[in-house]
Amino acid sequence: MKATIGKTSEKFAANLKQLKKESATQIKRSFDSITTLKDFLIETKENERTKHYTLLNGKIDSVEQKLSGFEDSLNTRVAKLIREYDKLKSSLEHLSKERDIYKTLYEFSIDVISERDLRSVLKRVVQTTTEILVCDYVSLQIMGDDGEIIFKYDSSSKNGSNHKRRFIRHIAEAVISTGDPVRIDTDDGAGNIACVPLKTGEDTLGVLYSVRYETSFTEFDLELLRTITDKIAISVESERLFCALEDYRETLIEDLRDKYDFDEIKGTSPQVTKVLATVADVAETESAVLIEGESGTGKELLARALHNNSSRKDHPFVAINCAAIPETLLESELFGYEKGAFTGAVGRKPGKFEIADKGTIFLDEIGELSPLLQVKLLRFLQSHEFEPLGSTILKRADVRIISATKKDLMKTVEDGEFRDDLYYRINVIDIKLPPLYKRQGDVETLAYHFLREYAGKNDKQISSISETALSYLRSYRYPGNVRELENIIERAVVLCKGNILTPNELPDTVKRTDLKYERIPGTLKELDDYKKELWEKTIVPLERGFASKLLESSGGNISAAARLGGMHRKQLQRILNRANLKETSETERGMKD
Repeated sequence: MKATIGKTSEKFAANLKQLKKESATQIKRSFDSITTLKDFLIETKENERTKHYTLLNGKIDSVEQKLSGFEDSLNTRVAKLIREYDKLKSSLEHLSKERDIYKTLYEFSIDVISERDLRSVLKRVVQTTTEILVCDYVSLQIMGDDGEIIFKYDSSSKNGSNHKRRFIRHIAEAVISTGDPVRIDTDDGAGNIACVPLKTGEDTLGVLYSVRYETSFTEFDLELLRTITDKIAISVESERLFCALEDYRETLIEDLRDKYDFDEIKGTSPQVTKVLATVADVAETESAVLIEGESGTGKELLARALHNNSSRKDHPFVAINCAAIPETLLESELFGYEKGAFTGAVGRKPGKFEIADKGTIFLDEIGELSPLLQVKLLRFLQSHEFEPLGSTILKRADVRIISATKKDLMKTVEDGEFRDDLYYRINVIDIKLPPLYKRQGDVETLAYHFLREYAGKNDKQISSISETALSYLRSYRYPGNVRELENIIERAVVLCKGNILTPNELPDTVKRTDLKYERIPGTLKELDDYKKELWEKTIVPLERGFASKLLESSGGNISAAARLGGMHRKQLQRILNRANLKETSETERGMKD
């Protein structure tokens, strides 16, 4: 569009000049014709002149006057058009410059939103400010709660003397203390300065100051600086809140692990922290707990944690899988039987409720209970009394019920497959265990935990997992959850010939990234959600594998990896941030572990 407008403008200017040239030529010709005619009339003999001569001569004079007036008017109008054209051309250049500025600001805004590394964002701020404001020097400072500088990034400076730095520091301190922007023109060689605070509400988080040595800053420039700082102030404040939340979460999980017995439950993700906090809150209570989660997420481990952190920990923890025992035998397993209760009952056998007296019973896959057993379990929950098969004597058992299911139990209630009164009895406290692929960061933690465990069992000196192998492990969705990850690592340890696990030891299913459409969305929101899910499943693993391969080939050197990939270092850093990859070499990783 810019090129089209420019060409049109140039064509208009050329046409205007051509019009002026042709008009001047025609006027000159007209004047020449009038002069010739006058000369002819003057040469006419006096005795031949008549009143027609006088009349014609007067008309010629009149035409000459009008032609002169037309020439003056035409010249005036053409000059005005040229001035308007020059003004329009200047405005067009200004608008074009503004367009470029706002395009750069838009791209900068996208970077701020998409970039996860705050330091990369702040460096981009300095670069963007230098570009769009044509500055000789730009510096960005972020302050901590104590007023000390926690981050500072400077562009290259043409004049870096101590005097200039002291002067700029003085201005920055004034802006921080007042929270107001300043614009100063100097004539002592220090340059012209524009300094703007980074503010959220009444808090000043830092300053962005810029220096020009040749030209002054305008109000428009100052407004651009405010626009930039408004955008990054939100990112800085969000990062502060996120860091504070992370610190709180880390402190919380450390306190939880110090105070409670959570040794069997690995992971430090926010999802696991939330679950453990809930367990800590309800462990000492007598309330029934329902644990919901996919197979392999660790529902039984969580039930054991509830038991081990309760006042019942010195008494039995009895687990029974309701889906693994035939319906005809499950009742006797739960409630026991007396001698002779049925063919083959040669002696008395206590049931799980009786065995778990004063302890905890864990009913896994409770959604598989038959309607008859649902009724009997409901009766037990109401009275804590039961009758063994073949007995008429009521027995009591003081047990806490913890149930688990991989089904959507509420849906089975709505479908009439599970009693609603039993559902509300067992679901006093509901704990939802997220699938492994939603537990941010736990895949790597668990992978290294299983690596140490199975390397020890197999007497192998395996200390690390390659970044490429980790990228595959992070991007895999784990239908079997933690149990599947454990099997994958055990297999890899057995097959590994060196001291680092590589993709060669991983199953093909883990390394396969082919796309399958599992469903067709029915609404725009479902479409957006599914697109995000597909992005995480396809593009993220692709970028992760690409970046991991470059890092391995370059020995972990970012600049070398970027050159190998035919890109700028910053482009690779953005991919690394999106893929959650750290900028460390395999050697460094092995030493850390």
